[in-house]
Formats: sequence, C-alpha cells, structure tokens
Amino acid sequence: MKKSFNYFRANPGGNITGFVLNPLYPGYRKPYTDCIREQIDSSVEQVGFISPAYEGAPLRMDMMGGEFCANATRAYGLYSATFYETDGPVDIEVYVSGKEGTTDVIANVKESTAYVAIEPAISKKEIEVDGKKGTLVVLPGISHLIFEEKEDEKLVEKALEVLKKDYKDDAYGVVFFDRDKMEIIPHIYVEGTETLVREGSCGSATAAIMYYLHDDIKELGEDYKEVVKQPGGELEVFTYEFEDGLKYCVGGKVELSEVEKIQIDVPQDIINEVIEHHKEEVREREAHEKEESEETETEE
Repeated sequence: MKKSFNYFRANPGGNITGFVLNPLYPGYRKPYTDCIREQIDSSVEQVGFISPAYEGAPLRMDMMGGEFCANATRAYGLYSATFYETDGPVDIEVYVSGKEGTTDVIANVKESTAYVAIEPAISKKEIEVDGKKGTLVVLPGISHLIFEEKEDEKLVEKALEVLKKDYKDDAYGVVFFDRDKMEIIPHIYVEGTETLVREGSCGSATAAIMYYLHDDIKELGEDYKEVVKQPGGELEVFTYEFEDGLKYCVGGKVELSEVEKIQIDVPQDIINEVIEHHKEEVREREAHEKEESEETETEE
C-alpha cells in the first residue's frame, strides 16, 4: 500500500537520520523505517517521527524503537528552532522518546549548529565480557558498554547477549574507544526493533565517554571543551550550566534538507500484521479494564 508524507533528511555529525512529519501509529514506525531505507535512501541509519502542531513548532519526536537518541534530538531541536524568530543561539526544550520531561537543545539556525544536553549518568560499573573488561555507563534511555579495545564484531555480539540478559534497557551501545586518538566507534542496538547499526556518530555514546573519563562533572567547571572523533566525523562536547545544574552538551554542525513529499510502498502483509497487533492490544486493554471494573464492584 502506497503511503505519502512530508519528510526531511538530517546529517548530525555523520549519523544520517530521516524524519517523518506525520502523526503515525507506533506500530508503523519500523515498517516505515525499513521502507525509507530500502526505497528512498539506503544511507539513512535511523528514522525519527515528528508529531507536528497545527501551527508553530512541532510537539514531539519519537524514535522508531522508543529509545533516546542524542543526534536525532539535536537535529529535531534545530528543525524546531526554525519556527522561532531569532538569528542567534536559542535554548529550547523539546519532548523526545526515551526520556521523561523535556530535553534542552541549544540551536543556532544561522550557523546550522545544535547541541543537546545530556542528563547525568544513572550508574557506572565495570563488567567483563569474554575476558575483556568494559565499563557500562547507564544514561536515561540507553546504556553504553565501553571497551578500550580495537573494534571487534564478535565482541559486540557477545556484549549484547550479556546486556540484554542482565541489564534491561530501551537501547544499548557497544563502544570501542581509543583514548590516545580520542576516537569512538559506536555499535547501537535498539531493543524495540531488534536493529543493530554501526553508526557514523553517536551523541549519547560521546557523553558516555565523558562520564567514563570523569567521575565528577563539577570538577571540570564551565570552561571544559573536548572533541571526540567518530566514524563519520566528530562531535564537540562542552559543559553548560542550566537551571537544574551543570551538564554535558554534545553536538556541532547539522545539515538539514528541505522538507519534501515522498511516497513509500508498505507491503500489504506488513500492514495486516500491524492491524492485527493493534487489535490484540485493544483486546488486552479491554480485558484489563473489565477485570479492574469487576474488582472495583466486588470491593464495593
């Protein structure tokens, strides 16, 4: 079945991201992503789904697996900033998947830059996989396992087995870090869609490296700056004092294409699966509501 919608492409530091500008039932996010990558642009690594407002800035952005993505968030933030009348940097708050509340993005439409504020790490601990020591940095919406090793696809597979079994999260990163070159290679797995991508860059993995290297961000102060190399370019990191405290901001240049109308062809069998899955969700919800209602009546 052919589907048409507004779409644009973003390049935040080499992490090519497509954006669908259309309200969409969550069950269609993965099929749309697959079709965009197969039929429109094979270089797209991920797709974000933006809920537009009737007028003004959009309302929200969700990733296909409901995870948090720093690069997609800052690209979305820059797009949102185009609705504001300002020539310089603007600090805007956006709603995105994988995170409660709002996320700060410092965007500059004139300079085509955007930096996303990363919340403090929830935890940090050493774990061992196949005899290799790594450090797991848990951030809101994604956990990154960092190895100071050469890139190893077999280690990625084994690490993901451990993470999915013992450290439940929306998404996982297996990150190979070269301290001398200040360079990372991020492999990102999204639980909701069961997809693994060697990304051109990863903002949250970059922030995880900062938490890996520094135990206390407050010791760095407000003048800290760093550049972390990625397979597709590089990302800048600096510290910034927000109302709720000092945070790492990750970002740099973002290329945004013009919004255009595109069309994809979603296989009918996939549509049927999504419809059936939705019906099952409705049946389960109705059964749950009926059970709660009966329990309430019994108590009365």
